[in-house]
Amino acid sequence: MKKLFLSTLLIISISFNYWTIAQDNSSPEIIYSVDITNHQDDLFHVTVFVNGLSQRNNVYNFASTTPGTYSIMNFGRFVKSFNAYDADGNKLSTERLSTNRWEINYAEKLSKLVYDVEDTFDAEYTENKIYPMAGTGIEEDFIVLNTFGLFGYFEGLQSHPSQVKIDYNPDWIVGTALLPNADGYYEAETFDHLADSPFLIGELTVAGTKVNDMDVGVYVYAADTTITAEGILEAVDEILQAAGEYVGYSPVTHYKFLFCLVDMETFQRNNLNAAGALEHSYSSLYVQPGMGGMHQGVRNEIAHEFMHILTPLNLHSNIIQPFNFLVPTASEHIWLYEGVTEWNSDIMQLRAGLISIEDYLDIISEKLVFNDRFDENVSLSQMSIEAHHSDVIGEFLNFYNRGAVTAAMLDIKLLELSNGTRGLREVFLELLEMYGKDKPFPEDEFFQVIVDITYPEIEQFIDDYIKGAEPLPYVEYMEKLGFQYVGEVPSKDTRPTLGFALGRNENGELMTLNVSDRGRENGVEEGDVMLKVLGKDFNMQTARPIVQEVWAMNVGDTCNIVIKRDEEEIELNAVLMQRTDRHVFEDMENLTEEQKFLRDAWSRNL
Repeated sequence: MKKLFLSTLLIISISFNYWTIAQDNSSPEIIYSVDITNHQDDLFHVTVFVNGLSQRNNVYNFASTTPGTYSIMNFGRFVKSFNAYDADGNKLSTERLSTNRWEINYAEKLSKLVYDVEDTFDAEYTENKIYPMAGTGIEEDFIVLNTFGLFGYFEGLQSHPSQVKIDYNPDWIVGTALLPNADGYYEAETFDHLADSPFLIGELTVAGTKVNDMDVGVYVYAADTTITAEGILEAVDEILQAAGEYVGYSPVTHYKFLFCLVDMETFQRNNLNAAGALEHSYSSLYVQPGMGGMHQGVRNEIAHEFMHILTPLNLHSNIIQPFNFLVPTASEHIWLYEGVTEWNSDIMQLRAGLISIEDYLDIISEKLVFNDRFDENVSLSQMSIEAHHSDVIGEFLNFYNRGAVTAAMLDIKLLELSNGTRGLREVFLELLEMYGKDKPFPEDEFFQVIVDITYPEIEQFIDDYIKGAEPLPYVEYMEKLGFQYVGEVPSKDTRPTLGFALGRNENGELMTLNVSDRGRENGVEEGDVMLKVLGKDFNMQTARPIVQEVWAMNVGDTCNIVIKRDEEEIELNAVLMQRTDRHVFEDMENLTEEQKFLRDAWSRNL
């Protein structure tokens, strides 16, 4: 799961991979068909053609949860009708066992299931919100189809192959990592494979490139026609090539980037409070507002998603292979899947020369600033194990901050212990050789595996900073590379600030986030709803020009704002303040030979 935090939008991306499962002895035929040619009713019309079921296959299961989302999805709640028929067209009786499970009487006679599914984008529900990149959407000129949101699996047949047929506007283009056969049916090895393969269908632009031996395609729907697949590929191709060099081989044969970039009106009309990317084994799906000039803005996001071809696809725990779609089961090693992936995506760019050392240090600083906003007593292991728990789920985003910085510190420690010959990248690649897509590592033994193939001192590092919640030793470790730590300095950004960031609440209102001590001095508290700024209504449509107007003011000026707190409107005359940068790292003077040597090893692929 990857996140970016912009002034008015929380962007999250989530990992999802499929695992090969041993086939059972039965040989039923399963063909999923979905009709979206006439989508004015805002429904997916699904037919599941089957042959050869037995009574033991008499329950049809929709997903309660999906890999990498770490949340309750309950896609069965979007099913609006559900009927079963035999080969003569006679209706078979069914019983809904729970939100996500239907029992079919005389399953051995079943010829087809016919049901309709509401898309999640504009569905009216309040609990267990589904992020748009993990959902389904029907619009006039595009369709977002996460297969796990439409299709279920028959009891005992999660491992069984199937085919998918989609009827859609013939003028549209299909983007998916699934491969079609000669008859136009997309083939999936297992339900996990099917669930791991989203579709983006619509008025798309397409571009492609080669990364090592991987065929990489970019498919883009954009309401703003200045945003194209070619433009995005041109902006990110060097990132992809750097990733290929960093990995050193081709973990997959092909990969698809699927971009659904909607206009703000569509985004708000569907009440899509979050946006970002859900990455899969052979593809990643992006759903977010698209604005002209955003091509460069997707570079870091793509870097993270693409690096997921390493983990959890090729390096993952046996606790998530096969995946339990019905009962959420967390692995302790999300720190690896998300934190190490985030670190990989950053250090890879540094070592390829795409960003400078100063840029990389700024990234570390930013992550430490965000880390300060989370509970320092929750360890990475606890965040992993309790990812589905309501009292910890708010800490999840810190995998991309503390998780990534922890990986950066582990890299330095390994380089120091190996005398500059072996860092985290090299250990990671060694683990990939030991395990793989079809060979998971043992959940309860993985930490010991890492210690066994590295150094005894790493056990203490794991106990302190991954299993435990000891403060990260970034001051000491960065000094080993010749960087000194400064707690706070005046920012080079001269634009004034009110001392808080902005996000959206569940009602789509703009609210205050990450309020600083100085922001609180102005009377602002966390979660205040912004109503007016400088006497103007403040909302998603007006925020950008008003914020730019505030930025044009001077430090010390008074900015009138009106907030809502507990249904009470409060008017504040907030004083604009100078920005400061915290957790800053600067080059030390007169580096020792040891610091020079270690920094040289740290700054390149060994």
